[in-house]
Amino acid sequence: MLHSVRITNFAIIDELTLEFAGGLNVLTGETGAGKSIIMQALGLLCGTRGAADLIRTGAAEAAIEAVFELSEGERRAAVAMGLADTDEISIRRSISRTGKGRVHLDGSPATVAVLGQLGMQLLHIYGQHEHALLLHPDTHLDLLDDFGRLQPLRERVGTAFQQAAERHQHWLELRRSGQAARERAELLGFQIAELEAAAFETGEETRLAQEREVLRHAEQLARACHDGEAALYSDDGAVSSLLRRVYQQLRDLERVDPQLGDIAALIDSARTHVDEAAGQLRRYADRVHADPERLAEIDERLALMRRLARKYGCSGDELAAQLATQRADLDQLERAGTDVEGAHRARTEAADHAWKEAKLLSAARRRAARELEERIRAELPRLGLAGAQFVVPFEDNDGARDWAAEDPFVRDRNRLTDRGYDRVEFQLSANPGEQVRPLARVASGGELSRIMLALKVLTAGAGEAGTLIFDEVDAGIGGTVAEAVGRRLKLLAQGRQILCITHLPQIAVHADHHFSVEKRLTKGRTVTSAKPLSETERIVELSRMLGGAVVSREAERYARRLMAEAQK
Repeated sequence: MLHSVRITNFAIIDELTLEFAGGLNVLTGETGAGKSIIMQALGLLCGTRGAADLIRTGAAEAAIEAVFELSEGERRAAVAMGLADTDEISIRRSISRTGKGRVHLDGSPATVAVLGQLGMQLLHIYGQHEHALLLHPDTHLDLLDDFGRLQPLRERVGTAFQQAAERHQHWLELRRSGQAARERAELLGFQIAELEAAAFETGEETRLAQEREVLRHAEQLARACHDGEAALYSDDGAVSSLLRRVYQQLRDLERVDPQLGDIAALIDSARTHVDEAAGQLRRYADRVHADPERLAEIDERLALMRRLARKYGCSGDELAAQLATQRADLDQLERAGTDVEGAHRARTEAADHAWKEAKLLSAARRRAARELEERIRAELPRLGLAGAQFVVPFEDNDGARDWAAEDPFVRDRNRLTDRGYDRVEFQLSANPGEQVRPLARVASGGELSRIMLALKVLTAGAGEAGTLIFDEVDAGIGGTVAEAVGRRLKLLAQGRQILCITHLPQIAVHADHHFSVEKRLTKGRTVTSAKPLSETERIVELSRMLGGAVVSREAERYARRLMAEAQK
């Protein structure tokens, strides 16, 4: 239940705090006073989009803060979402001109998506134009599913249909691409044979390029190595001999100054490294030699490698990996080519499963339809439609004729979609003796409004949300019908909380808690305010609703009579 709400810098609201209680809470006021703006602010607590143009002129951000007292079901839902197990939760949502809005649940940051999930558990908001949905038969199936709590079954149908549709599309693609796949397989076979004949190894281009450079400079390399070995070791006066003499001299003088021993050791180590380097130069010189035949072979191999690398759009070192890729592609094509029948079987099995789930949903819908008919018929007299007949007929899905005969989603003149295959259109006879006809053809605006209210009563009455918000759902009705709607809202408010915006005194008179919303000019700015009304103030407000801006004694007497009748 919504305990309190504080709205700041939202549209024409500067700062507004309201405290609500259980039962029927009614908000009244002149047109344009800001009643629906309050409802719009509450809608932000359900995760609706918060645009920057909702921020009051001159303010940097708007904020809506609310405190909810949680029922047992709402507590379980909050805990399932990872929130604390508590009897009360505070929600704050701000929207900024920079576009960086923020959400806090009990002071901790949260996302708008989480707020939307929580808000759906706490609030249900029904707008003033919602009854117009009844003019569109496509919405009737949704309303029936809402009444029957059939969303889990419907989700199963949607999932099964999506899987079947994907497998059907896969089969179609395999069938359509059969020739292209064969052509692609022939090309891959040629390319694989070409690469296999070349037998390239990973990194081969780099190795061959290095070997080619060595062969091209073999004589220069050998000469440099011979000269280096001679200078270091074998020539007269070589570095190794000089180091040996210095080392020996220092060792002889070590007895004079022991510090020379460390220096001698360093020179001996250097001589060892020089001798090792000279040995490696000698061995390298013996190994390297010019080989024109090998050089020509490498040039030919590199030329082939670079030609194929350009052909396949890769480097020479990557040709071995390219061969592996071509083999994998060919293997996949061959499997796909042989799996057309398998894909057809998979498509059929998935479609059968989807039809099975849809039949379960259809059976549940038909049971729900019979119950809905009975309960709507019982509800309508309470809303001023005594003797009205309401039926929920099921019809063939005419869309099936637009599908190909081989399509797995068409059976018995019905077309399967992610909503199942049922088609319903609510029908009404508002007067005894008249034949039932589709709502869109026979129902007036007031009748549509009352039927939608009845549907919402039946749908929301067993729901988890403790707070229902009706934003001018009394559009198009008046007189005794409005009084009947007020009584029904009063009855629905027993054991729960209802917030209702209305312009009709026949409804407002049934309020457990009555709030007046008004707009005034303060310091050159328009400001919306609201306050709870005392019994005396209620008489004044109801009189205004009955008689206009000037409250007459007759309007006041009528308002008192309405309140007395409502209390009975």
